[in-house]
Amino acid sequence: MSDSRSLCSLLLAAFLAMPSFVVFASEDYPQQQFVANISASMPEWRPHRAYNADEAQILSAVYEGLFVYDPYNLDPVPALAESWTVSSDGLIWTFQIRKDAAFSNGDPITAAIFRDSWMNLLAPSQAAPYASLLDDIEGARAFRTGTQADPSTVGISAAAEYTLQIRLVAPAEHLPKILCHHSFSAVHASDLARTEGSRPDARYRPVSSGPFIVASISDSEILLEKNTAYWDAQQVHIPSIRLLVTDNADDLTRGFNRGEIHWLAGASKIDQVLDATAVHITPMFATEYFFFRTTWGAGADSAVRKALLLSVPWEELRNSYLIPATTLVFPIAGYPEIEGIENSDIPQAKKMIEAWKADHKDASTELVISIPESENYTALAGILKSVWEELGFTVAVRTTPYSRYYNSLRTDDYTIGITSWIGDFADPLTFLEMFRPDSSLNDSGWSNSEYERMIREASAKKLSKDRYAKLAEAEKLLLDEGVILPVAHNPSLNVLDMDGIAGWYPNALDIHPFKFVRFTQKKPLPGVALLH
Repeated sequence: MSDSRSLCSLLLAAFLAMPSFVVFASEDYPQQQFVANISASMPEWRPHRAYNADEAQILSAVYEGLFVYDPYNLDPVPALAESWTVSSDGLIWTFQIRKDAAFSNGDPITAAIFRDSWMNLLAPSQAAPYASLLDDIEGARAFRTGTQADPSTVGISAAAEYTLQIRLVAPAEHLPKILCHHSFSAVHASDLARTEGSRPDARYRPVSSGPFIVASISDSEILLEKNTAYWDAQQVHIPSIRLLVTDNADDLTRGFNRGEIHWLAGASKIDQVLDATAVHITPMFATEYFFFRTTWGAGADSAVRKALLLSVPWEELRNSYLIPATTLVFPIAGYPEIEGIENSDIPQAKKMIEAWKADHKDASTELVISIPESENYTALAGILKSVWEELGFTVAVRTTPYSRYYNSLRTDDYTIGITSWIGDFADPLTFLEMFRPDSSLNDSGWSNSEYERMIREASAKKLSKDRYAKLAEAEKLLLDEGVILPVAHNPSLNVLDMDGIAGWYPNALDIHPFKFVRFTQKKPLPGVALLH
């Protein structure tokens, strides 16, 4: 503990010793502005292009789709969809859009808005990161990949002004979970033209379909204000949100300790936080893993991948993490337990590589490990480099700044990369989707028809337990093929004093829709009365 914590304890003890008739005014309640640090950089305001977890959190204030996440249990909550029906065969979903739904400029949000938004997301020119999550819709995959250019073949239609209808290729009982994601929000027609190409100017402010509007942007902060045109504005209790854009952990922590910042989701110095109860470290639906680029070189050969994995000292690779991972999917209720990757046998690995070299005399033995600039990742790459050089490979470690790293993962110039993936919806498919042949999230380039068949069969299951069982089979195939090296299930870290704030709950996706956050009356300390 730091000295400041000890000083705080002494001050608190002295405070509690004061006579019980001491009275504190409550003029700070309700507060008019919620202050938070989510990110060190400006978000991508275009929901079709936004990719990162911090962007997802910020966009929960500005955009809304048919559903939003329940802040407590992450179940889909009806948002712009007032109601919906599903045909008896599970293939036709019909959504009734709220007739009082409007953008922040007053324009109505209709079924045509959703159709146009989703078709824009699916446009091949977009290469939108989450477009493949709509592949269960009839014709979506063919249109998205450019094999069918006619948009009328896609099963998304405005059956009436406020009636949106989608046709699926197979039942998908998990569809509402997917539709909570910001990519499937209602986007104003004036903003759709901005969704392609490089980011708009830093001061660009979109038309909002969510509970808040972007009021102003500076180099150091973003000001959000309540959207008075929002259909559920009466349930939005915070007048404004100020998002601090910085990674200065010292300044942010001092600001929190002084009561100037309500929530630190980005940078912080937890050992300097005066109130230990404000530090929330919780398991998250997330996995950090290395993966092979399987489209070229040694990474394209499953025999090589399996030998390389068998040589890894897994305990050493994972020992710096709080929750080591042997599988891709974070364990959740109802999902079958499968055998993970944790066996190491260097002599056997050497035999496998010797046999491979005998059969592939001209094959390259060069490996390139691509990582972001990070001391931790450099240490992990060093472990892999050491053991793989023992197998006779020439190993290079290449570092790239974070700002460019993730955009570099679709190129055939590295053998193995690393990523940390937070589930975009509360379902195992959010991890397994990334390895489907035509997935817009498939950085590995791995393609396996049996895997794809299992995913499609899973989607056709009407019961969650049956779907989970089939998804677990697909994950086992992925692990057996040596495509990934699971490292850890990363926890979430948030600093927030929940005395005085409601509607914010620790959850597995670490996403906390701003719509539900509100101020509450702080509980008085023992022996203290509040003056109203």
